[in-house]
Amino acid sequence: MKLRFRFRITLAILIVAYVCVLGAVLLNYYDSKQMLEQNYIQSLDEKMSIQAEKFDETMQEMYQNVRHISHEPELTEQIHTYLNGEQSYSDGVKMSQVLNRLLTFDDLGSTLYLYLPQCDQVFSSMEYYAVRDAEDGAVLFWLEEMDNPFTPISCINRFVRSSERVYAYPHPIYDEDGSELGILCITADERLMYYALMDSMNREDTELYRILLPDGMICSAKNISEIGEWTEGLEEQQKNRMNAAVGAGDILFVSVEAPFTHYRMQCQSDLNHLTNTLRSRLFTLIEVSMVGFLFLLVFAVVLSSRLSRPLEELAQAMDQVGSGDFSARVRSQTDDEMETLREHFNTMVSRMDELMEQVVHERTQKKEAELNALQYQIRPHFMYNTLNSIRFAATLQRNQKLAELLGAFIALLEASIQRQGAFIPLREEIKLVKDYLSLQAFRYFDCFETVYDIAPEAEDCYMPCLLLQPMVENAVFHGVDTQKNDNRIVITAWLESNTLYVSIQDNGEGMPEKLSEDASADDRRRLTGIGLQNVRQRLQLYYGDLAEFTISSEPGKGTTVLFRLPASHDPDVYKL
Repeated sequence: MKLRFRFRITLAILIVAYVCVLGAVLLNYYDSKQMLEQNYIQSLDEKMSIQAEKFDETMQEMYQNVRHISHEPELTEQIHTYLNGEQSYSDGVKMSQVLNRLLTFDDLGSTLYLYLPQCDQVFSSMEYYAVRDAEDGAVLFWLEEMDNPFTPISCINRFVRSSERVYAYPHPIYDEDGSELGILCITADERLMYYALMDSMNREDTELYRILLPDGMICSAKNISEIGEWTEGLEEQQKNRMNAAVGAGDILFVSVEAPFTHYRMQCQSDLNHLTNTLRSRLFTLIEVSMVGFLFLLVFAVVLSSRLSRPLEELAQAMDQVGSGDFSARVRSQTDDEMETLREHFNTMVSRMDELMEQVVHERTQKKEAELNALQYQIRPHFMYNTLNSIRFAATLQRNQKLAELLGAFIALLEASIQRQGAFIPLREEIKLVKDYLSLQAFRYFDCFETVYDIAPEAEDCYMPCLLLQPMVENAVFHGVDTQKNDNRIVITAWLESNTLYVSIQDNGEGMPEKLSEDASADDRRRLTGIGLQNVRQRLQLYYGDLAEFTISSEPGKGTTVLFRLPASHDPDVYKL
């Protein structure tokens, strides 16, 4: 099935328009998605920044409380009493009661611990767990982490049976003399802290919140099994206050740093759920645009069918003309540009019909001319045969001069009739000139002398046949004085810079400048039918502007004709 021209154009326009609309929809979708993600990240940043501030405020309160307790005289006095006393369990209970009384931060399951290295015991503010011996390594992490007093420790509390995970601030206690008496440590329950800050923000299917250590390890999460795992992109997180990255499956990770503790609040979110509504709208728009495209396609088919009828009629008429039927015409008329096309087509076909009739007529005339030419060819051959018979008779009668003249005349006649339009070497052209001058010498009783100065390299150059003869004829008619015996004609030819120069010079009386222009009309010869003007036209037709000839003459000194022709060794280069 061939698609109509206008339908193809309409279809191409519809496809381009549909692609542009689809591109605009997709671009709008991705711009909207990017803007939605940016706004969502900003919203998460604001929410987690608030939680990070709350986390810092809680840790600051814990830090200030343990620092204040470490300077309490009551605690120092109770430590001295315990160390100097019997160190009984009842004394340990008294120490626990002092710790409970001094602990003012009582949120998030907070507990105050005291470690005395002199007796390697740990005291607690909890009544049911007042004192116990320190296990190996139980307080070692306190000592290691005390170099950064503002960042709390996230660890497992080994001093309770449940081994709960806590946030802890250790702080040393010094005696009046500056010696270290022990280490205080205040703790807050990790689960209670998470529930207070993050649990209300979690969404099962879209958002999960975590608390990260400064080194990137998860220290608090809804799923306890995640605690202790490491997060990716830690280096980037440490560089920025807020860090956002999209992982595999369009999972968004956003973390915000708490400035005091350097902990990070992290949210893991599924962007697919965020953009579901936007994606649904995109699919709806694509479906609507496809329906619209199909509707426009049907409309284009119907419209192109109506609009292409004149074109179909024109195409049929063109096929008829192509098959040789010049009577075909386009009949339908419209009010648009097709009417102009119809009129021009009909006019063109009519003109072609006339031209074909003219061509047929000219071909008929040409055939008739060819038949006449074939008949006329018999006459020159009859003349050649007759002249050759006379020449042979002169030879038999030993009239050598008459035989030579007849031979020269036959050569000229043959060149004049059979070589019109041909290119011949300069050598043959000079031979024809010699034949012609031998006839003229007989006519003028040998009253002039001919000198030939032909360069050997110029003899093989091709030139139009009988180009020099009219100029030699003028030299004889205008340059030879029968009353004088010193008449002279000099013919010279030479090559220079790929140009063939041929000069014909006589020593006659010369002729006025105007005579060189009129000689072609007044001195036409029956032998060749070529005049000066004819020579100019032949040079123009063969060579264009590449060749020229000039005639220079002075009264009393003679006339010189100079040809300048392109040097050619191929007879077909300038042939018409």
